Amino acid sequence: MTSRTLQRPLLALALAGALAAPAAQAADLVLAGQLAFHNSLVQIDFTLAAPATVRLWTDSWQSGLNFDPQLTLWQGGQWLAANDDADPLGAGQGYYDAALSLALDAGSYRLVLHAAGNDALGTTLAAGFSLAGEAPLPLAAWTQPSSDLNAGDQKGSFWQLHLDQVTQAAAVPEPASVALMLAGLLAVATAARRRD
Repeated sequence: MTSRTLQRPLLALALAGALAAPAAQAADLVLAGQLAFHNSLVQIDFTLAAPATVRLWTDSWQSGLNFDPQLTLWQGGQWLAANDDADPLGAGQGYYDAALSLALDAGSYRLVLHAAGNDALGTTLAAGFSLAGEAPLPLAAWTQPSSDLNAGDQKGSFWQLHLDQVTQAAAVPEPASVALMLAGLLAVATAARRRD
């Protein structure tokens, strides 16, 4: 999977007090951003300090304004669960929003949010996703398999994700973002060195 298929989520992290909560206390977190391409992945690591029934859901489909989201849950790189369309778990959820509700043990997990149609290729995260080898196509130019061809819908890139009963969560930065940040730091260090 190339770094171009990963998308740095523009996280308008509405972590409303969750970062200030004690480490062992479960929180309800909301993350949001933009999915740039049809094969982009938003990867979010979260932890549980104790066993809990965790609810994970999107409320971003907005009656076809945005893409049809899918969620895939992994632990230690192994597939645990996936959902494309589900019965609502929270306010604002629409017909094509995704949701997972499951009892999980204490530990670390990775949740991947992606467009439906970009399915996991196997039971390991390392196997990748079905659209990873394709040239990135902006969502506005892509006809998602679940779209209503007569309406021309599902062209928006906004996503919003709720994580209920998790201890902490953070987006996994894409390799290209890390490389760009390191290049910027190197340029600043080089410029400072030349001044001395």
